[in-house]
Amino acid sequence: MWRHRDFVLLWSGQTVDQFGSQVSLLAVPLVAIALLHASTFEVALLSAAGALPLLLVSLPAGAVVDRSRRRPLMISSAVGCALAMGSIPLASVLGGVTLVQLYAAAFAVGALSVFFDSAAGSLPFLLVGRERLVAANGRMNTARGLAETAGPSAGGFLIGLLGAARAVGIDAASYVFIAAMVALMRFHEPRREPRPPGARLRTEMAGGLRLVLTHPLLRVLVLANGVATLLLAGVSSIWLLYVITELHWSVRAAGLVYGLSVIGGVLGSLVAKRLIERIGMSRAMVLGALFSAPLELATPLAPHGLAGEWIVTLAFVSLTAAGMVNMTATTSVRQLLCPPDMLGRMSATNRFLSQGLRFLGPVLAGGLGTWLGLRPALFILAGSTVLWSLILFLSPIRTMREVPVHEAYAEPAPV
Repeated sequence: MWRHRDFVLLWSGQTVDQFGSQVSLLAVPLVAIALLHASTFEVALLSAAGALPLLLVSLPAGAVVDRSRRRPLMISSAVGCALAMGSIPLASVLGGVTLVQLYAAAFAVGALSVFFDSAAGSLPFLLVGRERLVAANGRMNTARGLAETAGPSAGGFLIGLLGAARAVGIDAASYVFIAAMVALMRFHEPRREPRPPGARLRTEMAGGLRLVLTHPLLRVLVLANGVATLLLAGVSSIWLLYVITELHWSVRAAGLVYGLSVIGGVLGSLVAKRLIERIGMSRAMVLGALFSAPLELATPLAPHGLAGEWIVTLAFVSLTAAGMVNMTATTSVRQLLCPPDMLGRMSATNRFLSQGLRFLGPVLAGGLGTWLGLRPALFILAGSTVLWSLILFLSPIRTMREVPVHEAYAEPAPV
């Protein structure tokens, strides 16, 4: 894989971009807090502004991707993100940064990222073919895990060194970098079939929805991912509050446990290819979920003190490793089940259906925490993540050694 020039360019660009995004994840809210003295509700709206495009833009983005050449769309989306993020440090230097600008930048980056991710989602298959698809997806997940592991620490250092507003410029530069990497790729996309006369964007959006909702396996995968996303969003929204107020962990200890847990994701992505080759994609999806979900209960069951911190750390390392195996297999299966000319719509529809209701997780967690208390709420939400694994276990996927790929991929794709 490391000898494949175009894949290395894509991997390098996305790795740098994800590190940059981790910096902004900390820096943008700090701009609102430190420079603009924003309230808790106003800061929370920043996350909402970045997440809203998942509901509003995902479906049309998928149709646009399947109508367009991917590389120019990715380059223009990345440049747009760079301009949106670059406006924040520029405005701070000029003394004109406002909350409205932060909301607009967050929404713009969220929307453009939907287009970029929908186009980029099918590139690993188009670049390396069926035979090396799992390896490619594993490498991309490794990059994501590395960014999530080291990104927050690097972001905190850069914010301390440069200040929150200037640190956002690092993210802007990372978007320029990935645009340059994509521009340097030599990959030529297959020619698109001409659109039927009178084809409408709305009709093609409906086609993406129809594909995912009527395909027996894609439907199971999007349902399982949607349940997992909603519940895990709820767990993560109250996890820090619980371990600090109920288990009396220090902020440093909580951060260390979280940081160490992401190492499991890196390890899982590294072994995913070998494990999937041994047991098959379908079993890797099911077993990854079955091993991951029950370990979410480690936090509400953990005792006070150092022992609890170690128990949660080991559980989180294990569950993130298993979850990464599941993610690598699931990503590969979705790509192999989908017709080549609908990869963009499939990816965007999956994001719309599985991520669009993510905001309900924190709402549910907040309601349960207020009504029952933090520990019962965390116990209910963490325990309910078993539904994710049960959906996969009770589906036809469990009995398959390998999933039936789309007829276009019946023969190994050329490299």
